[in-house]
Amino acid sequence: MIELKQLKYFVVSADVGSFSKAAEILYTTQPNVSKAIKALEDHLGFDLFIRKSRGILLSTKGKHVYEYACKAIESIEMLSSFSQTDKIEQLKISSNPSAWIADAFAEFYNQFHVERLHFQLFSASVEEIIKRVASCQDEIGFVYVMTNQNTAFQYVLSRNHLEFVELKKTQVVLYLGKEHPLYHAKRIEEADLKDMKLVQCYEDEFDLNNYWKIKNPNGKELSSFKNVVVTNSDCVMQQLLQTTDLANISSGYITDCVDEKELNGIPLYEMENVVMFGYIRRKSEVLSDWGNKFIEFITANLNP
Repeated sequence: MIELKQLKYFVVSADVGSFSKAAEILYTTQPNVSKAIKALEDHLGFDLFIRKSRGILLSTKGKHVYEYACKAIESIEMLSSFSQTDKIEQLKISSNPSAWIADAFAEFYNQFHVERLHFQLFSASVEEIIKRVASCQDEIGFVYVMTNQNTAFQYVLSRNHLEFVELKKTQVVLYLGKEHPLYHAKRIEEADLKDMKLVQCYEDEFDLNNYWKIKNPNGKELSSFKNVVVTNSDCVMQQLLQTTDLANISSGYITDCVDEKELNGIPLYEMENVVMFGYIRRKSEVLSDWGNKFIEFITANLNP
């Protein structure tokens, strides 16, 4: 029988190319690692490594075993985490980076925290959220997706047995940094966008950070933006907008509860560029009571 310890010793040894380094990482001794690897090789009937004087290399068959071993370890660790579900209630959600979601999450915790409830909020891209919900790492994933991405978005959801529940539509907005010369402007002409420098979240196949797909009223894509800073931190984004001449393209406010440092936001051709806000969930699966409570809480705080 193959043991989980053998697989872990094998994967770490392959990653670092040395039994002694693997032993150091695994808090054990080199003989223990070598013994576990030898037992695994005896069980499989072939060598997993090519032993050399300066280290080890995966054999051809070892490379194939490595791929399956990594998946097996990940699956077993996931199953182990499920064993806690009968001992404590959990609310696991993910979201695109959003100060508003973070504030709502904190308010929800203060209102509903109970002794045996574990909360988790993970910030990620739309693509990563799809993977997390599909693999049961999160129950719900809140995302912003541009309507012109909806066909591709729905296709990927279907492939992963997921569905999207829209909660609100909003527009694409250009937020100008406080040091930008047009910070107090009421509207922006297309010519003004030519030299606009942006701070954006990481590139994501589906969300509104695909700013090169924003269109003007004639259906022409606006492609004159310069993306000079990329971040996955909403805090970094806000700090840069408060102190520099950078701009950011994202969704309009979906709630009246906004930060007191509200920036000047100018809609970009709001009829042509629409953003959907909502959540991803697994199809044909009943949400937990806490999942439903959080959705109700979020929905209650949205603008009418």
